[in-house]
This record gives sequence, C-alpha cells and structure tokens, in this order.
Amino acid sequence: MITCLRRSQLNTVAYDACVEASEWGTIYGLSWWLDLVSPQWECLVWKSTKGQYRAVLPVPVQQRYGFRFVHQPLFCQFLALYAGESLSLDDQKLFLDALFRQYRFIASFSLSFPALSLLNTYSFARITTFQTHVLSLGQSYESIREAYKRDRKMNVKRAEKAQWTISVGNQITSLADLFRYYHEHQIQGGAHPRTYELLNSLFEASQKRGFSELWYAEKAGEIQAGAWFVTWKKRTLYLFNAANEEGRRGNARTYLIDRYLNEKAGTSGLFDFESAQVTDIANFYASFGSRVMSFYELRANQLPGWVNTLWELRNRMR
Repeated sequence: MITCLRRSQLNTVAYDACVEASEWGTIYGLSWWLDLVSPQWECLVWKSTKGQYRAVLPVPVQQRYGFRFVHQPLFCQFLALYAGESLSLDDQKLFLDALFRQYRFIASFSLSFPALSLLNTYSFARITTFQTHVLSLGQSYESIREAYKRDRKMNVKRAEKAQWTISVGNQITSLADLFRYYHEHQIQGGAHPRTYELLNSLFEASQKRGFSELWYAEKAGEIQAGAWFVTWKKRTLYLFNAANEEGRRGNARTYLIDRYLNEKAGTSGLFDFESAQVTDIANFYASFGSRVMSFYELRANQLPGWVNTLWELRNRMR
C-alpha cells in the first residue's frame, strides 16, 4: 500500500537509504537537499509488511492561497521513483496512480524514472522530453579530449595560451556575483529572489558533507570565471558557473571544465553538464563529446473549472 507522508512524518534514515540504494539515486533526491530546495516536500512511500521503506517518490510541493500543488524547484534538475529493488511496471503504475490521485494540479514535475512509455499512458497528462548531456569519466583523459568537437579543441588550446590560474574556493560569493552582474539579465524576469540565498545554503551543506568542489579561473589575482561541481554516487554535476567578459573571451569556463575532466578521468564516474533546454548551451556541452540523456517534465491539471478560474484571478491580482 502506498501512503502519502508529509515531511515531518517521514523516516529520514529509511527514506535516504532508498535513494542511495536506487540506480536512479542522485543528490537531488536526498532529504537534506530537498529540505533546502523544497521545504514543504512530501513523499509517496511503499512500506513492507514490517514497516520498512521499499520504494519512495519524493514530491516537491508548494502552497499558495492555502492550495497545495506540485512544482519543480530550483537546483533540482529531476527526481525519480527510488527503490533498492527492481520495480515492475505494475508497481511503478501504482505510484503514478497515487501521484495523480493525491495531487490534482501538477504545475511541473521532472522525472528520470518511471520511463516515458508508462507516463504516456495517462491521457490527461502533458509530457515534455528534456535532455541533459553526460560524459563518462571511466576513460583516459586522452580519449575524452579526442572526442571534443573541432571548435572545442581549438578553444581549449586558446584557453591554455591565456595562462589561466586555477584556485580552489571555499565560499561561493564571488561566483554568485559574477552570475548576478554578467548573466542574470539574460533570464526573462530576472533571477528568483531566493536564488542566491539558496545557492549559498546548498554550497555550505554540500561543502560540509565533502561533496563540493569550487574552482575559480584567475588572472593577475582577479577572479574572472568560476564553476561549482557537486559529486555524489560517482555522478558529478556541473551545477553552477559564471564568467565576466574577460573570462568569456579567454574561454575560462572551457578551461575549467577541461582541467576538471583531466583530473577526474579514469575514475569510472559520470559528468553531468546539467544542460539547460537552450540550443546554444546544449550545443556547447555537446561539443565536449558528451551524449544526451533524457528525462521528462510532467504537467497535469485535474482541478474543477471553478478552481482554475479562481486561481487565475488571484494570480492576476498579485
């Protein structure tokens, strides 16, 4: 039987054990990460007859006007149905049935598992395929670099000639400032008010647990670009990056990525570029010889018509 539990009702140790044991487990699904990015998250839990957690599906819940709905949070590319055992299609469907029964309005919910074939069986749901780019670290650096596209190889050589100095940071303020001054204007409507506060909280929590590496590219002692890498279960996320004009002209972020891949090559891990759904950015990450990995955004609105009307009116009045 699948039960919906609020965060306060959840056995955190049992929940995290499910995430860690699952082949779909990523750092996004851990309880402490979700506590930061989606404080009101809830969870669908399948318990064994002895009360043990067999499978869990975390649900990022928000509340507005006293109404609960599902919305994918910042710094959480996708979630999944996690279990330490193989789940049949029937078991997976039970979770999805419970999801749609419990949450009548799913504004956005990104999942890497269950698979698209099962999600598509719900005619009222709208499914969009998203993509990230990943690169295997279980090979030599020479093999990785050989797979770079021609332009990327050229820009790596240019970056090497620029003589960047790499430093390891222990605070993310400089990287946040670079993003705020040189990238935020490219976001329609600007950055969410919580972005930088949340970024700092995630950095500190990851740093404390030993999952974080922050690299800066400097010239003449001045930071010109930065990249934050987060690694858990041998999956490294290229989670946040920024560069000023000099950093961009000098291919500083290309240099940081290339040097990171050089250092981690042969470790049998996976490097996830965390691709945005923007063609130019996706092409940039593809130029490193990465491959596409798909996940899916789920949307569904099963609310009565009068509720939808009231929701729209209140949003217009904000």
